[in-house]
Amino acid sequence: MSPFAMRTTTDMAAERGRKKAGAARVFSRQPERIAALWRRMRLAAHEGQGVPGPSLLDGLVEPFVRELGLTLEGAESSPWSRTRAVLRLAPERGARALHDEFSLLRRCLVDALEVLGGSDAERQRIHSAVDEAVDSAVALLQRLADPKADGPRVPFGGLVVEYFERPSHAKRAPVGRRDERSAMH
Repeated sequence: MSPFAMRTTTDMAAERGRKKAGAARVFSRQPERIAALWRRMRLAAHEGQGVPGPSLLDGLVEPFVRELGLTLEGAESSPWSRTRAVLRLAPERGARALHDEFSLLRRCLVDALEVLGGSDAERQRIHSAVDEAVDSAVALLQRLADPKADGPRVPFGGLVVEYFERPSHAKRAPVGRRDERSAMH
């Protein structure tokens, strides 16, 4: 048989199985690689606008990707509910900032899945997980403004903190002026 002969259906199915396992394995065992890609994409998205401000999702991406990988391996519960990390909510930035950051994360996850040869079913699981995360984060943000607002449909498994972005109003001494007080060392 020629070395260029067509592969059999069994060979192709085995290769798809390896790729599928490969995507789940990279997500669950090497989430730092996906997080690094997300950080590069985030910097590229703000290119020409200076250095972007601190991300609301930084520190959360790796644990979320790890849990998403476990979901791709067959775990049944929500990866968002299993994620043990800190979610920062910034009322000054609003829901738009959360949507923008999660949108970039979604694009990163789907791009990584395509490179790793993921299936349509895996892509749908990623979209569902990110949708749950966005909905939950926005509901938590709304609850900061109105404690009577409905809580998230899917609870977040980590810690939620309010992130304040107020500029410092500390007064600076004019240049060349010495403090009259003596230093006490």
